[in-house]
Amino acid sequence: MKVLLRLAATASLAAAVAACGNDPMEPGPVTPDPEAPLPPADPGPMESTTHAELLGDWAASPAWCSNTTGAERPIRITLTRFEGYENSCAIERSRLIAEGHELDLLCQAEGQETRETLRASATEDRLSLSYPDRDGATVALTRCPRG
Repeated sequence: MKVLLRLAATASLAAAVAACGNDPMEPGPVTPDPEAPLPPADPGPMESTTHAELLGDWAASPAWCSNTTGAERPIRITLTRFEGYENSCAIERSRLIAEGHELDLLCQAEGQETRETLRASATEDRLSLSYPDRDGATVALTRCPRG
């Protein structure tokens, strides 16, 4: 009988401790190690890119601006994308350089993923693109009217 009373008392004590949030089977509070590195601080909102004057639709010929399909259509540059005919690129990085902007692109074209660097400079209505990874090939485009 004493064993039964002891067992009941132990069970009651364990239940009372668990009810207080101090379950002996659960790990207790963890004291942080003062030497442990701190987690990275919240970086906050992502900074907007530096290529705002490049944003919009650009075409090799103004007549192409109204086309939505085919090779003779405009390219589109957004804060995060560079979209052209048969290719779609994420802008991973944008840097201000002496000639304008340098964009690091991650592109999908015809089922292949490639990385490419693009240098771009814009005036109000003209965009010049240079492709250092393509032997410096250049392209001049005209800004399409906003529609």
